[in-house]
Amino acid sequence: MVMKKAKARVLSVLLMGCLMLVAAGCGNKAESVASNNTPGNTSTNTPAATESGTDWAARKAENEKVGTITYITGYYYAASPPDIETVMAQELGYFKELGLNVKIQPGLDSEGMKFLAAGQAQIASAGTPSLVIQSVASGAPIKGIATFGASGTGAIMVMDDSPIKGPKDLEGKTLGFHGALPANYEAMFKNSGVDVTKIKGVSVGYDPTILSSGKVDALTVYKSNEPYIMEQAGHKVRLIDPGQYGAETSFGVIAANNDFAKAHPEAVEDFLRAVSKAHGYALAHPDESLKVLEKQSQSTYDIKAETNRWSVESKILEGSKSKGHGVAWQANEQWQREITMLFNSKVIKKTLDVNDVMDNRYIDSIYDRELLIWPQS
Repeated sequence: MVMKKAKARVLSVLLMGCLMLVAAGCGNKAESVASNNTPGNTSTNTPAATESGTDWAARKAENEKVGTITYITGYYYAASPPDIETVMAQELGYFKELGLNVKIQPGLDSEGMKFLAAGQAQIASAGTPSLVIQSVASGAPIKGIATFGASGTGAIMVMDDSPIKGPKDLEGKTLGFHGALPANYEAMFKNSGVDVTKIKGVSVGYDPTILSSGKVDALTVYKSNEPYIMEQAGHKVRLIDPGQYGAETSFGVIAANNDFAKAHPEAVEDFLRAVSKAHGYALAHPDESLKVLEKQSQSTYDIKAETNRWSVESKILEGSKSKGHGVAWQANEQWQREITMLFNSKVIKKTLDVNDVMDNRYIDSIYDRELLIWPQS
């Protein structure tokens, strides 16, 4: 049964890890509590509320019957949402506290969508809504159930002294990109009146110094990656953000297999509940969280680069949160704009209804406005 949301607004606030319960009269009202996290009772800055009408012991028992929930990360153990949150939810015992047995499988989001579609994974990370939309358009029975960042992480990078100031200036220039040019870049060009036939597009590798060497005039990048690499190498760069030209996207998506979500809605809700609580911890304790990721990774881990990644992406995430909603809440408009861009770019052959690709019922159920509902200890 989907958890009934608290009927009254929270009347107290979280104060420095102290437990404060303010009487809110009678009835089934939510009460604000301080989060008590393990290990070491380390506090988080995630505001929390309890719901008095929920039998949390019975709910935990039902979750335990679900069995193993396999989660596929989006890019191995990179410090990006929602993967850092999922790893920390596991590390801090939040999943266990809610009766969930989660197996985290490092991988790539493109692989994760295939595992989800085949029912070999139940929940997975996707870099953007576009990946989920394209998967659904190809017949995958999956939906996005949470989105952490309402602004995109992609941009076009140029040298600081470059004459390229905006999209129109790319005409007559060489643009390097990885694989295929994302649909929101095409939308940016269209919105800016760019004649794309005048741009020489070339597929390049992942070494951003191709820009400083003059082999390309501009390069598609992630805001949290290549600019840092270039700055560490002593190069000054600038970014052209598609979002500033009417081509905004989102990032940090959690997707679920439709059959699993339908059969176990409370387990899906509680997975999101644990991950959302862990987000506050990762914000408050970035160094510790990055060390956990490093420990989990079985390959060489660039802790400085990953620290930069989390710093940049968490700021984008916090700066794009929807007022009145908790972290990872997603708006229909976020998904609709990506459907439109993909269709206009002919990446998908027909438009899709937003309800075919995302479902907000699970993320809605775990919050009382901006307060995460968490069982009181």
